[in-house]
Amino acid sequence: MIMESLDPLQEELGQYEDKWVAILEPERKIVGSGNDAYEAKLAAEANGYPDIVLFKVPRFDRAHIYSS
Repeated sequence: MIMESLDPLQEELGQYEDKWVAILEPERKIVGSGNDAYEAKLAAEANGYPDIVLFKVPRFDRAHIYSS
């Protein structure tokens, strides 16, 4: 059986369940977090990163089903 290793960002996201994170692209580095997108953005800016991507980490006790 071939085991795929997780992307380091995926492993790090485990610390941010049900939180918003600010991610620096293309480095794929978390540079801020908060209870809402605004808090995560402010944290990233305070850390010196004004140009970020915001992402909501889902709760792990719920299934998320997407359809197109």
